[in-house]
Amino acid sequence: MDSIISLIASAIASEEGFFVNGALPQRNNNPGDLRAAPWLAHPVITNGFWVAPTLAEGIAGLYHQIALDIARGYTLRQLITAWAPASDGNNTENYVNETARRTGLDPDTPLWNFFSIEQIP
Repeated sequence: MDSIISLIASAIASEEGFFVNGALPQRNNNPGDLRAAPWLAHPVITNGFWVAPTLAEGIAGLYHQIALDIARGYTLRQLITAWAPASDGNNTENYVNETARRTGLDPDTPLWNFFSIEQIP
């Protein structure tokens, strides 16, 4: 995985409150507070949020969703706006600003611009 995904995932988990003891994302093993897990045949959804069987699976789901949005050509602003829409009661602009602050990324640059590959001998 490219480190940009890890950086964005960590910022999202921070914004979602995952690192607060007893918080819903922590109890659900769902650091991104994802509402769905369409890559799974029978995801467990409780009170509108995905409950991952393990933290490793929750982190993988978070990485998966971020990677999909990057492949769609999203900017950080587009990713966060889809992730935490104002229609769900989120302060989306604050979420964008805090995620940009935490990552150091320009919120309006397509995220795929931060990827590269290197030849491994």
